[in-house]
Amino acid sequence: MADEKYSFSKVPEEHYYEFYSNGPKGVIKKIVRYSLIQKYPYKIFNLGFGDWDKERQDVDDQINTNNDDRQKVLATVAETVVDFLVVYPHAVIFAEGSTASRTRLYQMNILSYWKEIKQGSYIVQGYVNGSWQPFEKGINFEAFIIRKNQ
Repeated sequence: MADEKYSFSKVPEEHYYEFYSNGPKGVIKKIVRYSLIQKYPYKIFNLGFGDWDKERQDVDDQINTNNDDRQKVLATVAETVVDFLVVYPHAVIFAEGSTASRTRLYQMNILSYWKEIKQGSYIVQGYVNGSWQPFEKGINFEAFIIRKNQ
């Protein structure tokens, strides 16, 4: 993925990544956490993402930072997906935005990396009208799953 990205640190056994957004609003800690939501027949992990809230000591996935680095942040999150699937090649990652507009943003990001996704042997499906189907342009999906093509 050719876009500029932030470097991140990770705690693999906790499925946890962190990096720092740097822009006009300052330096903001971002967290990507993969949580196991299903074990059988496939291990499915939810991709959780947001800003670290110091007061709550938790991730806030509702905040809109507007630090003028959206593409760099999204490219970094995408890089954590690639890294996670290298470490856990049989995992399935589930992603859904905390709002419809964020889900749409994820969809646009998937589309912008579509060539790299296909070359990297990934399979992406979208959820719409009560079922999963192969990802394709022009359909507004409600959620996504991505996995390595085994």
